[in-house]
Amino acid sequence: MNRLVQEGRLFWTALSLLTRLPAPDLAGFQEEWLARSVRYFPLVGLIVGSLAAAVYRLGSLVWPDPLPAVLALATAAWVTGGLHEDGWADVFDGFAASREPRRILEVFKDSRVGAVGALALTVLVLGKLAGLMTVAVGEVPAALVAAHVLSRWSSLPLLWRLAHARPEGGMAGPLAGRVGSGSLATGTIVAVLIVAAVLRERALPALAVTAIATAAAGLFFRRRLGGITGDCLGATNQLVELAVLLALAARQRWAP
Repeated sequence: MNRLVQEGRLFWTALSLLTRLPAPDLAGFQEEWLARSVRYFPLVGLIVGSLAAAVYRLGSLVWPDPLPAVLALATAAWVTGGLHEDGWADVFDGFAASREPRRILEVFKDSRVGAVGALALTVLVLGKLAGLMTVAVGEVPAALVAAHVLSRWSSLPLLWRLAHARPEGGMAGPLAGRVGSGSLATGTIVAVLIVAAVLRERALPALAVTAIATAAAGLFFRRRLGGITGDCLGATNQLVELAVLLALAARQRWAP
């Protein structure tokens, strides 16, 4: 029973960390729960994706595309408080501003969104919207679930492998480099099982582009910053979500 209670605390920690959904008060919270909670990131993605898929289905009863797709994207952004989109914009602003790691990290901390970040956000939203509109209507809910599960999974290998890029710490400080192999393996198994269940034969391309995008992002951040930050995790999250939707949309071109 104590083990179940502790796992429940870790799940709620993950939900509180990645979304704005209500969670019970975590009495006796310990910082070490953060790193251990990452195994539940794919389950949080399942919740976010399911909510977006439900809104898409309800919207489809009233309006034709693209409005249901817009509502689904807006739902996911609201549930997460735009946390990952903010990281995407900050990363583009930071790397556009300088090649010096110290300056890049300074830009990451700036709450203002620059021109490059705004343009990157626009392209991101349009890309996800185009992907959803290209996927067959009946397959959009599954695509949303898979994209959100895999995008949250992308944080696991980055946190397992890479150190935190800020000497003074930050949001990802208690997690970076502190995720155990067991949590990585558990989260990976959960993510693969969910994606296989919802996508079936379409799961392989989604899993492939997720692995490629995550590995590429990790190599890029390690080379340019020496590690990762919370913004890097958010940007990778959005890169994977976009890549999965585009991969599933590309399959429609070759479908009989």
